Amino acid sequence: MPSDSQEINVDLYPNEHSAIKNETNDVKKEDVKYVASNGAPVGLNADQRIAFALRDFLVDGSPSMVLEDDGPSPSSTIDYKLPYIDEIGDTGSDIIQSDGEQPQNHETDEVLNNAACRLRRWRAASRKLRRPRIINNLNTNSDCNGLVKSFNAGHTDLADRLRSLAAASNMSASAGELLSLAPPPPAATAPPSPGCLLTPSLADQSAAEYFGSSPECCTDSSVSKSGNLTGTPAPPPGPRYKLAIEGSLRVCCFQHTRTVVDKILAAKFFRRWETHVLCMLDDHVISKTPSGLLERPLSYSCMQEVYCISRWDPARKYCLRIVMPHGSLLLQANDAYTRDQWYYSIVWRRNMIRYRNFLTKSVRREVVLKELKNMVDFAMTTPLQDESVTRAPLQILTDLISEEKESPGWEEWAENISSVAAPLLAERCVNGELCALLARLCRHRPRSAPLPALAPPVRRVLTRNVDFGKAPHARQFVKDYISALSAHNSGKSLVRRFVEVTHGSRAACPHPRAAPNLASVALAAIDDHYRERPTPHVCHDAEQDVLCFADILEHMCEYDDWLVVVGGVLQPVPFSVSAMSCPQVAARLGNVLNRLAHDPRCAVHTCVAHARAARPSPPSWLRATAPTDPLVALGHEQLCQLWGDMLKTLLSCCSKRKSFLQSMSKHLPDFVIVALTGHPAALEILCLMLEWEVASGEQTQLEIIAALQGTEVGKQYYRDLCERQQTLQRLQAQGGPRRLALPVRATDADVAALLEAGALGNLECLSLAFTSVTSACAYHLIKLPSLRYLNLWATKFGDSGVQLIAEHLPRLQVLNLCETPVSDKGIEALSGLSSLRRLNLNSTKLSAEAFELLRKRLPHLQEYDIRYTEAW
Repeated sequence: MPSDSQEINVDLYPNEHSAIKNETNDVKKEDVKYVASNGAPVGLNADQRIAFALRDFLVDGSPSMVLEDDGPSPSSTIDYKLPYIDEIGDTGSDIIQSDGEQPQNHETDEVLNNAACRLRRWRAASRKLRRPRIINNLNTNSDCNGLVKSFNAGHTDLADRLRSLAAASNMSASAGELLSLAPPPPAATAPPSPGCLLTPSLADQSAAEYFGSSPECCTDSSVSKSGNLTGTPAPPPGPRYKLAIEGSLRVCCFQHTRTVVDKILAAKFFRRWETHVLCMLDDHVISKTPSGLLERPLSYSCMQEVYCISRWDPARKYCLRIVMPHGSLLLQANDAYTRDQWYYSIVWRRNMIRYRNFLTKSVRREVVLKELKNMVDFAMTTPLQDESVTRAPLQILTDLISEEKESPGWEEWAENISSVAAPLLAERCVNGELCALLARLCRHRPRSAPLPALAPPVRRVLTRNVDFGKAPHARQFVKDYISALSAHNSGKSLVRRFVEVTHGSRAACPHPRAAPNLASVALAAIDDHYRERPTPHVCHDAEQDVLCFADILEHMCEYDDWLVVVGGVLQPVPFSVSAMSCPQVAARLGNVLNRLAHDPRCAVHTCVAHARAARPSPPSWLRATAPTDPLVALGHEQLCQLWGDMLKTLLSCCSKRKSFLQSMSKHLPDFVIVALTGHPAALEILCLMLEWEVASGEQTQLEIIAALQGTEVGKQYYRDLCERQQTLQRLQAQGGPRRLALPVRATDADVAALLEAGALGNLECLSLAFTSVTSACAYHLIKLPSLRYLNLWATKFGDSGVQLIAEHLPRLQVLNLCETPVSDKGIEALSGLSSLRRLNLNSTKLSAEAFELLRKRLPHLQEYDIRYTEAW
């Protein structure tokens, strides 16, 4: 009968009862005969003889087990040095000697002493884990004669228990050493708890590694995914789980065996199973029907061990065991996935409570940093993927940084915490409070802030944030981080590299929210700095802190996909007058506007034109850069060239219209000044004002003619205008046919040649159906003032042509646009044709909203065809 001070473990595997024996005395020797294959040295004690027989388990390169020196051992977390040597000096030498060769005394004693030390520690671990003889759990294979007994490391539930203890950091040094001897579990076994995975901390890196030509603070995320950086923990391969909240499990409870009767009652034939619906709360596990075995809540703090019993999986008994102070609890699930989900969930809850209590109550900072590193590794390697799993460690980190933030040494303490928690910050979305703390760190110590640790959360904010109005702390964090980058000696290169990494190495940025968020941060920073500044600008040193945000806008224009976004946020002008009057900011804005003006895409260059929204600031960049009264502090020649380039791109795309010239008529002095510099865009606009009769009044026309004749290039433009007017007079003279239809193969050139052939002043009906004409022929059709009927069925006539016709042919009554590529943009312009009676929009891109608006603006419309459209 065992005494009260002894513990006898429950035999969960009665089928292998003969292989596992519980002894009442750990010091009792077994009568086992060990025979060494190469002959044991003479003069060894009992422990050394056993160790010499087990040397295959202790030497690198053994066929039974290979000790890996590449990865860190779980026992490496122990502070003191172990009294034996883990590494083998010569791994390539053959340690097995022949029968006739005598071993060296020094090497033999060293190896045997280390082996004996391991064996003693192994036995000490077995006593603490209530396994009297761990060595007996190894499978034994005897040869045919029964003379030689060799040990091969077999997997039992003991290895699962040891790994779980190592993850919970509750192991002694000897138990940790035992893990280095235990083999890895097979694929069917639940992987060990990730808390035991050790990786080097970012705090060990020197500050000199943060900056340079290719700083680590701006490492591309795509590179990090393709090749994982050294020291970054990652979850083990396998399935991923949601955090278990509620589920139906079978429960069995039994006491730790003290007597033979208790052991018999705890056998599997006498166990009583109950089905409970378990709910996992923050502090404990409860049952929805609190009765029987789970009448009281099961607290996480009372759990000594939690591990999966993988040996029962072949029998379809997916169980996990929870060891309590006075008994054990078995939870059985329907499948292995549910069992593993509850196992990882319980381990997560248990460890989070332990980390929270330890980190908030510990006083020694070096201990806190070490435990924080363990928590980060555990959070990064857990297979759980849930919002609460992300929120819990970040909240602990936030509480840890927020402590004593008014103390003098808070900045250094926050730097150390941020460096240790760098992997967690890189993979998790930081909350608002943590963003405010990290922004405060960047403001107080910009040159010493751990920028490599803060770069991933900044990029995550830029790529995933939706509305900065709801997350002001996130925007402030990004702003202060960029200011900290620019505060270094290589600040300009760091800011450029930051923009480059945020965009990515592809032609198009994979994150659609990155460009709007980055541009809004830059605009807000510039506006906050110059909002209260006086209008007559006075340069000062504080401007250097805000110029980096103007540089960001300039760097963003280097990417074609981001140029569209920059043009959108710059319309209407978002800067104050004091900001544009700064020469340094104006020089950077000039480069941005130059990129926008030379881009051929309509969505980009139209941002410099007038905007519909009215603001106290200038409504458009054409007004802000007008040469007669500029608001942007640029030189006169540069302003004239920039203004002319804007007009040239607008005319070549979609702004060569009468309405655009009418809206720009108040800028006639600006056109005259730019035309005197010989810019072709201004000269062309002045000629169009005369040709389309936009300039009203004889005095205005004389001013335009004088400006055209002021330069040699202008004289040539005026001569061409006079020739076109003479041709127009001949074309509009009375005579010619009233109806005309072009053949099927007619093109824009044929239309132009026809109109130059003779007088067509009487032409009222023109049919271009099924021809190859495009919107370019609209510039010739508008020269027919008597046109009443126009048929463009099945042509390539687009929106720009329809807009031009609507402005210059007010007498048009019948228009056929069937099977043309026109859309709502061009159809809405038809509202200006007040005389229109019949309209065919069959098989076009007409929407229901545009058609309702068109009907309201054209009350005299009698017949219309909208079949095969959205409005049908």
